[in-house]
Amino acid sequence: MQRLFRCSTAFLSLQSQTQGLRPGLLSVATPWLKLISLFLLLSTLSSPAADNSISYQRDIWPIFKRHCLGCHTEGKAKGGLRLDDLDALRKGGKHGALFVAGQPDKSLLIKQVTGDPPEMPENEAPLSAAKVKLLRDWIAQGGKLDAAPKSDRPPVVIPVTYAFAPAIASVSLSPDGKLAAVAVRSEIVLLDLANTNAAPRRLATDFDLLTHVEFSPDGKHLAAAGGSPQQFGGVIFFDPADGKRQTQRRVGKDTLFKGNFAPDSQTIALGGADGAIHLIPLDPKAPVKSIDLHSDWVLAVAYTADGKQLISGSRDKTTKLSSLETLKLLRSVDQSPDIINAVAADPLTAIAAGNARTLTGYDLKLALTGVEVGGSGNGAQPVNNRAQYLRAYEAQAEAVTALATSGDRKLLAVATRGPEIRLYQTADRQRKTVIPKIPAPVLAVSLNSDGTRLLLGTKSGDVQLYDTTTTKLLRTLTPVPVQASVTAAK
Repeated sequence: MQRLFRCSTAFLSLQSQTQGLRPGLLSVATPWLKLISLFLLLSTLSSPAADNSISYQRDIWPIFKRHCLGCHTEGKAKGGLRLDDLDALRKGGKHGALFVAGQPDKSLLIKQVTGDPPEMPENEAPLSAAKVKLLRDWIAQGGKLDAAPKSDRPPVVIPVTYAFAPAIASVSLSPDGKLAAVAVRSEIVLLDLANTNAAPRRLATDFDLLTHVEFSPDGKHLAAAGGSPQQFGGVIFFDPADGKRQTQRRVGKDTLFKGNFAPDSQTIALGGADGAIHLIPLDPKAPVKSIDLHSDWVLAVAYTADGKQLISGSRDKTTKLSSLETLKLLRSVDQSPDIINAVAADPLTAIAAGNARTLTGYDLKLALTGVEVGGSGNGAQPVNNRAQYLRAYEAQAEAVTALATSGDRKLLAVATRGPEIRLYQTADRQRKTVIPKIPAPVLAVSLNSDGTRLLLGTKSGDVQLYDTTTTKLLRTLTPVPVQASVTAAK
């Protein structure tokens, strides 16, 4: 009827415009106007009614993405329910199917978003009446999944040649010291250190930003972690021998940060923007586990030598120890005046450092001993035994940006915003040597198994390899192609 009304209006408008025509022209135009009107009328009557169907991709997916993906996505499928995959959506979770086609009142989804108060979204304001109506109407119309969830995220484009050398976010040396992996924006560059004539291998990802790259302790896997801000976090496992992907996992809806492979090479622990540590198995069928610990971003995570505990440092300025067995906090071992940027562990201590320019070790055994209580009655207070388990290193000249232990955990490399790398013996925390005149600031460091090789990555986009026994610079390179004029200017 609306189309018929519009057609009639159009005809009357045309007719009114002919009133001023001379009689001869009017007699010619009138038959044509009648013909046009008849054509419009017939086309309107033969057209189908306006399509009022609800589209999953257009109408429903945006609701799920905005309100539900924080808990119901790959890697964090609360209640066994995933909403980011059509097959998983059809299957439902541990409480059964999410909806009954054609019957919104019998559908779990509607019951959860319309309760008093609604169960979902958890820890959020209830859905608006308009959004609830969309969900009801969609189910009433059969709950058709017309297309896969649509991402409005632009595709990641990796340039063949960069205009400027990107900062190096993370580096890793293979256990045998023959390969180097470098995280450059959205790609991993593999360097053959044994053959200086070998061309770098560039391994592309679909992450906006890579924050961590690491060879597994057995040398059989290479992890590339990061994600896309406000979209997803994830990790890709590569075979370093041929550069092929082994498996890929996505976790949560924000970028993941620096982490560490477990000693058995089967799991990697990564920090999250949600304040949690995420334990991501190499086995794609094994579940991702999370430990909620911090009130802000977890910027760095490391396994203890025995693989039983994790040390984590956060933007909330705390350093914490947690248990792999119970997935719970064991102790907040320290509160820093500033952000913790890096953590590590030797056989006896956990180590943390950050913007406060302090490098601190914590005796694992004493730090986890029961906390004493002083006073009595209402005046009883926990006694802080920090002085007993603290194992301080010397003060650092600048804010600490990165830490790395050798594979045997006998040597610790410390990078700061200053133009040097300090190396310490973990047994006595004494400085062993200093590598001077480096292109500061260094953002990433790595040591090989016995600590004889040090790899570093800088904000200016350079990668350097050193012999730590002599502090000799062995190699300097920019891992990706950069425009010739820019390279020459450097």
